[in-house]
Amino acid sequence: MKIIIFCLIAITLISSTSFASSEAPSDKKQSASPQYKCKGTALCISGKVTKIIDGDTIYLKDYKIRLSLTDTPEKGKKGFKDATYFTKKLCPLGSTITVDQDDNQPYDKYKRVVGKVTCSGKVLNSELLYNGHANILKKYCSKSEFSSEPWAKKFGCTQTVQMKENKQPSSQPATSVTPSPTKENNCDPSYPDVCIPPWPPDLDCDGIPYKNFRVLPPDPHRFDGDNDGIGCEK
Repeated sequence: MKIIIFCLIAITLISSTSFASSEAPSDKKQSASPQYKCKGTALCISGKVTKIIDGDTIYLKDYKIRLSLTDTPEKGKKGFKDATYFTKKLCPLGSTITVDQDDNQPYDKYKRVVGKVTCSGKVLNSELLYNGHANILKKYCSKSEFSSEPWAKKFGCTQTVQMKENKQPSSQPATSVTPSPTKENNCDPSYPDVCIPPWPPDLDCDGIPYKNFRVLPPDPHRFDGDNDGIGCEK
């Protein structure tokens, strides 16, 4: 009788130990794995959205994310609210997103992670473009890891554009050049190669005759939406 009781106790202890050891690791592995399989060798980040700045900028707990190739209107510009609302709807606060960092341009000058964002099973970069809330940043087509993807090609990252970008200097000259800004001719010093009146009133690119001109801080008219030093890029 004692032998039977001892055997039953031993079997119970072995079963409970095996169950505990098989359950614990699977939870850790599952929580650490990203929702989307990244490509390349750069970071593959999976985290919850803590803040949405605008259509193309999202904050996680430990990272600030800037969409690669996709550019939405800045605050105060037409389309800003619609683009921001679209991003908030597709990637709501508290939701988990995956960021595939761009191998060829991993960070921007503000130290934000540049990459392709996947949320709600869709790529935010392409969804903003397909729904008319963004433009493609053609000047980065020759640099970005994602320029060969279908959505990037459809909206402007063609082989012709990439070859043209490679031949052009980093800072493009303005299409129209006027005398250097002075108080006498009422030109804002933020735009030294063209003559644009100072703020106010607020002007936009459609209201001036210049494209691809040099922009210096503080850029009162916010012509340089992506902060690369070039205004009203065509």
